[in-house]
Amino acid sequence: MKFRLTLGILMLTALSIINVISLVAEEDWTQKANMPTLRSGFRTCVVNGKIFAIGGHIDGLGDLSVSTVEVYDPKTDTWERKADMPTARTDAATSVVDGKIYAIGGTALNKFEFDALVNGEVRRFERWDPEDLPTVEMYDPATDTWTQKADMPTPRNTSTCVVDGKIYAIGGTSDEVESFRLDTVEVYDPATDTWAKANKMNHARAGAAVSVVDGKIYVMGGTGLPIILNHPGPFLSSIEVYNSQKNHWREIGDMPTAKSGHTASSINGKIYVMGGYFRGQGQDTKDFKTIEIYHPRTGRWTQKPDMPVAKAGHKAEVINGNIYIIDGPAHNGTPFATVEVYNTGEFPQSVDPVGKLLKTWATIKTRE
Repeated sequence: MKFRLTLGILMLTALSIINVISLVAEEDWTQKANMPTLRSGFRTCVVNGKIFAIGGHIDGLGDLSVSTVEVYDPKTDTWERKADMPTARTDAATSVVDGKIYAIGGTALNKFEFDALVNGEVRRFERWDPEDLPTVEMYDPATDTWTQKADMPTPRNTSTCVVDGKIYAIGGTSDEVESFRLDTVEVYDPATDTWAKANKMNHARAGAAVSVVDGKIYVMGGTGLPIILNHPGPFLSSIEVYNSQKNHWREIGDMPTAKSGHTASSINGKIYVMGGYFRGQGQDTKDFKTIEIYHPRTGRWTQKPDMPVAKAGHKAEVINGNIYIIDGPAHNGTPFATVEVYNTGEFPQSVDPVGKLLKTWATIKTRE
């Protein structure tokens, strides 16, 4: 009888713990006001605690790329339209230096229909006509104006980050380069409006996640070489870190899962890797809802409860320790404009965490 009673208590305790963790996971996510313009391929950045969503493309025929700029204010949960970017484009990388936004590269998209004779029958087809751009334009939020800057040496769709006031354009894709996926690294100095080359990565990567911790650049996953015909892979799990002082790349291990289209957000010396997708040979595409945390100082990975919905190609920005997730494209071609906030539980030392004990407890448990 005592054994059965003890077993029952243990089972109830286990269920209670699971329910608490599930409750915490639900409480960690908050829905916010949708982005006004439904689009794919936009990029985001943060200036003065506000999120700017820039460019992208919409469905239809003809010129698909847009120059739309919308800014989200977390304090009021509202969006506001700002001055359009001069050059309409999708996937223009965005970075912030001294309160100014730099939109770098990207692709001008055009889609048209044409007729072709197939087995004696005229059929209508659609064709994409992309043009990779070297364009760099600077936006000043204080004056709501754009200024043309020096072109990037390699026209491409790339990822950027900032170290010591300089913008690093890392990898990506370019139709003008034979390999298509790039290991190229180019550095822009806003103070002189000039570009310079840095050492290449160890691997060509597109769709990789880029983050900066302690002045070092971490590049994670993505898709690499050789390209697989009629397939988005191969998918990478490898991580490499760049030391700008030494101009040197070093491989430091792997993510738990090979994937692309994920995000990497740096908070308190940790990197939150969220979502992404993978597709094996002959398999359907798998989107991930995982939240994995990389600890650069120890090289360890820990895991948080999953996101409510799997995401890939989304955008992630950090404000006050919270990660704002703005959805972009879906694999069925339908974009989303949803905005959700993930409470990481990363509290500044000056903040009293009273009332946050459940979330703090769950965070500690998942890191063991």
